Amino acid sequence: MHASRSRVICTSILALPLLWIQTAEAGGPKLKIHAHGIVRHSIDLTGGPNGGPAERGTITYRLQTGTLSPSGRTVYFVISDASSKDFVETYGGIRADALADAHPDAIEDADFDEATGEWTFYEDPGFTARDDGLGGVIAPVGNPDYSPLKRISYDGEDIIVNVPFIKWGDEAGQRLIADDANGCNQLFRNNPPSPFMIPNGPPGCTASETPIERYKGGQVLSIDTANLEVTMKLHTSFNAENKLTLYTVFETNKGPASGFMGNILATKLGNLERYEETDSVANIIQFANGKFTQAGGPNRFQAGLSQYAGGQSGTYSPMWGITWVFFDTNENGVFYRDDRNVSRGATPVPGSGIPGFDPASPATFDPFQMDDKGVHNPSYVASVNPNGTDRIEDYDDVEDLEDSGALITTEGPPGLERNSSMQPHLLVSCPVPMTIRL
Repeated sequence: MHASRSRVICTSILALPLLWIQTAEAGGPKLKIHAHGIVRHSIDLTGGPNGGPAERGTITYRLQTGTLSPSGRTVYFVISDASSKDFVETYGGIRADALADAHPDAIEDADFDEATGEWTFYEDPGFTARDDGLGGVIAPVGNPDYSPLKRISYDGEDIIVNVPFIKWGDEAGQRLIADDANGCNQLFRNNPPSPFMIPNGPPGCTASETPIERYKGGQVLSIDTANLEVTMKLHTSFNAENKLTLYTVFETNKGPASGFMGNILATKLGNLERYEETDSVANIIQFANGKFTQAGGPNRFQAGLSQYAGGQSGTYSPMWGITWVFFDTNENGVFYRDDRNVSRGATPVPGSGIPGFDPASPATFDPFQMDDKGVHNPSYVASVNPNGTDRIEDYDDVEDLEDSGALITTEGPPGLERNSSMQPHLLVSCPVPMTIRL
């Protein structure tokens, strides 16, 4: 079980978007690996249309095995992060000291035998989305006691390890859902409640759309238990340190996000404080309008902005709170659609199971609708952006632009007002195995 030295191949750093290459320092981009012993074969940063630039690539992680008690089932998982430097150097993962400060209510206990390297877990994650056998889909059903954050005893001390599960049984829904190449998999596209709850999938649901181009689809591309490896999408964010943060996505604490990414619903993560209150949670800013990019962020606008690059032992955390940006692209000074945004008093639809959502009318899915959501307006972004381009690249610029009235930030789902009491904030487990300094 001890970590072996990984062979990492960056197949094409130069496949990064031209804007990033143009701003590169002398000597070109520099790749830094933060993950000890968990990258199994390669990191591929290609994957854009026709082999061109891409906002994301792929990464192959090494799988570990453990036992789920009392059933005795085998669990396949990744050691992605740990709060102990010694543990990471011995068993693999990314050093994340800040996890030691994670709220106790977001953690579960597990057993790790240092002598044998054997793991024992006690909570089943539940089920990812699965077919109901009648042509429909059952949404993810999470175990409220499951968390990827495990407390174990190591070298005489308690440490926190982030061990996202990949496969934990042979029944439907007992593994992360692997993406396919047609973009129409109903496990993602018709997963209630979902923005894609439309017969036969959404517009643009075609075989020409590859898994790499889709954010709202499975984060896993393949699971190989025989060779103990899992290949996943590798996403990109930018930060003010002139680095690209490359991250993967595992558990989330909300059903829609888990459903449309084929991941585990881990509501226990919602007990983590907001990023303003603790070092154990970081922040990523995503965009709900602005410049449309096919392989961009979750809503296909520009890639996100991360609070810091990652892989920094004093501050790095894989637990991220999501902030959404809406630009005032029509320049009317209006952001919230009060007649449809339930946080602004819009009337919920009785019996829908979610405020403001009527299953008979998919257009009403978003209960926190905004005035400019989904608008492609790169010219407006360039007009307000301090660097004059249609891409925001400085995390701190977002706060300045909000103060000027050019944009507004919300929580997730997009349009939910900041610090709302209506829902817990959206938390996503996003380990950062590598960064690129430009």
